[in-house]
Amino acid sequence: MTLPPAYLDLEPAAVWEHFGALNGIPRPSGNEMAVRDWISDLAHRCGARTQTDARGNLCVRVPPRGARPDAPVVTLQSHLDMVCQKRPNVAHDFEVDPITPRRDGNKIVASGTTLGADNGLGVALMLAVLTSQDLKRGPLELLFTVEEETGLHGAMQLDPEMVRGRLLINLDSEDPDEITIGCAGGAETILRLPAPRETAEPNEIALKIEVSGLQGGHSGIQIGETLGNALKILGQVLDAAAQSCPGLRLISVDGGTAHNAIPRDASALLSLSAREIGPFDAAFERVRLEIEAKWRAHEPGLRLTRANAALATLAMSPLTEVASAKVLGLLRDLPHGVQQMSARFAGKVQTSCNLAEVHSRASEIEFALSGRSFLTPDIRALQSEIAELGRAAGAGVEMLGGYPGWEPRAESPLLDATKIAFQSAMGRAPKIEVVHAGLECGLLSEKLPGLDAVSFGPLIRGAHTPEESVSIDSVAATYRILVALLSDLA
Repeated sequence: MTLPPAYLDLEPAAVWEHFGALNGIPRPSGNEMAVRDWISDLAHRCGARTQTDARGNLCVRVPPRGARPDAPVVTLQSHLDMVCQKRPNVAHDFEVDPITPRRDGNKIVASGTTLGADNGLGVALMLAVLTSQDLKRGPLELLFTVEEETGLHGAMQLDPEMVRGRLLINLDSEDPDEITIGCAGGAETILRLPAPRETAEPNEIALKIEVSGLQGGHSGIQIGETLGNALKILGQVLDAAAQSCPGLRLISVDGGTAHNAIPRDASALLSLSAREIGPFDAAFERVRLEIEAKWRAHEPGLRLTRANAALATLAMSPLTEVASAKVLGLLRDLPHGVQQMSARFAGKVQTSCNLAEVHSRASEIEFALSGRSFLTPDIRALQSEIAELGRAAGAGVEMLGGYPGWEPRAESPLLDATKIAFQSAMGRAPKIEVVHAGLECGLLSEKLPGLDAVSFGPLIRGAHTPEESVSIDSVAATYRILVALLSDLA
């Protein structure tokens, strides 16, 4: 394999070599077979044994080296899939095209797409441990799960008989100063609003409204930041226009690409009579200036545009006025952002909601929302609130089961050992944190009784967006901590 130029001369060389190989293997959620086969082949060449369960999770068993006879089995864990996001002007097929990395100072970024550092660098760290010729280690299990980014489905359906270890090191955290010991749970709610349509009048004109250029972000870790949601901003524009143009009817609303990403772009097609163009344009310009002024400091790339569309060429006819009003009402009223801060964990978001996706079809408009909380009752209450809004508008409601949070243990020998390894490798004490995001440790703790788990990882920013980056120095630091911890445990 030819190492991408961005990774030349970087240390630890093995980590970057493995991550470079992962850049060349497409691995969207649900399509992890190629990367799983590649890892299995590498494991067999290293003298390790492999096992795959019915869902496609892979466990690699690595024999000990230089360890005491009673050294415990340690399980390292990362997920194989990545979020697939790209800038609108970038031509990239995540099912076949490789990721193109580039170096930007002390960061690695991709070229207009997500990088896959989440969780590809966790995978690469594990493979560096596998291929190391001199690392002291006890018996290891390398657990690679699938379909994490679409709802932790791999961990949810993991065959527990495949995992023997009860000390688990998850490598899916994104701050090198922290050891994570707990996380939020989450669940999705889907609303499907019927879309009755009617023929457009001869004098009607179609317009296309677009919101673009937002930063987006991870809907858990970054939900407390001042980031715009393209769907909520689009709803604000349409709501203002509808107040000035009572005959306005929607044709479609679309935006968002993933439940765990804050929407960066959204668009709407609408229909209105020729006599309402003047009032519409006046309302659009007024609200455009208000929105751009509000977001200028935090979303400098925000763009609101309006263009004519050819009504006769559109695939769908306008919604009725009543149906249009229901769509606008849901865009306005559905929750998004921080719902409650934590009383137990200072400065942490306790409960949040992401209005993640809206997609229009001929017969229905689908709304997808993702809720997170450290408290399961809060998630259920949030789902009930969303369901009530949906049913009031006449929508069908599907409340998905979701995944549990990860409760911090009162006593954790693994955490104690990790703090010592961190201090030894970094020369300073770590922060001990919980994270408002979904980690697989919660599900794995349910599946594997008595599990003691920690999570840490390199500095990743902009996860789930085309601005995703990883700090080069932090990768080396994370590997030092991991090597020290495995040596101590051995």
